[in-house]
Amino acid sequence: MDDSDAPGRTTGGLFDSLRALIATLVAMAQTRVELFGTEVEEELHRVVALVVGSMIVLALASLALLFSALVLIAAFWDTHRVAAVACVAVGFIALAGLSYFAVRERTRRRSRLLSATLGELEQDLRQLGRRPLP
Repeated sequence: MDDSDAPGRTTGGLFDSLRALIATLVAMAQTRVELFGTEVEEELHRVVALVVGSMIVLALASLALLFSALVLIAAFWDTHRVAAVACVAVGFIALAGLSYFAVRERTRRRSRLLSATLGELEQDLRQLGRRPLP
């Protein structure tokens, strides 16, 4: 009785195992590429929504500040017009400074792009017995 006649054994075991291993690796790679594409698409949608929303907020806030400044200056036009204009200017400078620091803080705390893809690749490497990516 040779090995190919034993119950539960298939012929060409080494090549079948190699073919199955390659198929598994290709399937894993396909999954990771699909995940990568999904994450890039989600990030793109998030950035576009953030830019459009920021532009709308900036335009409306600018109009509100402009008309508020005009009302304040008009209210003090007869008595203290220079002081009113100076106060409005100082207020705009203060708001610009606060906005600058808020934007600077936000750009320091970025989300890690493709974190799910990198996490899956690290898990794959752990399962294969290798060190995770830095």
